[in-house]
Amino acid sequence: MDDVFANEAPPLRLRRLRDAVQELVSQRRAMPEVREGVGERAEPAESAEEIPAVDGGTGRQVNREFGGSVHGREFGNIAEAKMTIGTRSVLYGAHCAVLHPWFLAVAWSKLYGFPWDVRLWASFCLHDIGYISKPNMDGCEGETHVELGARIMGLLFGESWAAFTAAHSRYWAKHNGRQFSRLCVADKLAFVLTPAWLYLPMTRATGELSEYMLRAKERQAGSEHFTDYESARLNSADPREWLEGLKSYTRRWIEEHRNGGADNWTVAACAESTAAFR
Repeated sequence: MDDVFANEAPPLRLRRLRDAVQELVSQRRAMPEVREGVGERAEPAESAEEIPAVDGGTGRQVNREFGGSVHGREFGNIAEAKMTIGTRSVLYGAHCAVLHPWFLAVAWSKLYGFPWDVRLWASFCLHDIGYISKPNMDGCEGETHVELGARIMGLLFGESWAAFTAAHSRYWAKHNGRQFSRLCVADKLAFVLTPAWLYLPMTRATGELSEYMLRAKERQAGSEHFTDYESARLNSADPREWLEGLKSYTRRWIEEHRNGGADNWTVAACAESTAAFR
């Protein structure tokens, strides 16, 4: 920014910066998830006239009415507040688009051998993309996250790959009477392989952790497949103990289901899922 405005007078430089900020705010208001105000910590969009200008060189906001500089939110925090939890998850959370596919590739290799098929790599990268714009992770809206990636895989590689990708969610598969896919098993192992020192800070930062802890408690309460050890840790308020309990259960689920078969452990949790992929 300094290089662009280096030869301009301070007043002109300030106007240019103010115009850029106003354009950014207008673009953010045009996005559906901002306009509708959905998602965790969502706030009403502000008009461009209500956004104070920036005092060049001070990092503070300028109150137009009084002409003084005031401390305010950083502009990065405005965008953060208006992102849904699903979008945050894909950007830097449990489903981070630049990390999760690699853990998934390692998991697939451990279970089924190295993934030589490029279509597998495409599914690793696309299967969770549907979390973008979702207001929750494991609620009715969150469960439909499988559909976007499945549609893209179907367009690229055919319906069988769409079904393969959609069935990576055992809850979606269970609710729709589908067999979970190998991608589901590898996805669960990818979760187990993600170290606590990485998983917990990421999910705290996005806000996912509290939802995951609550959902896991609800699901274990209605299932007979959790051991006493796992149930005790899933009911703990300590995230590390909770994570240990969930990983223990997930490891046993993987061993029981890695070669397919009926999934009698999973209870379909949501009534608003779809069965579009066959």
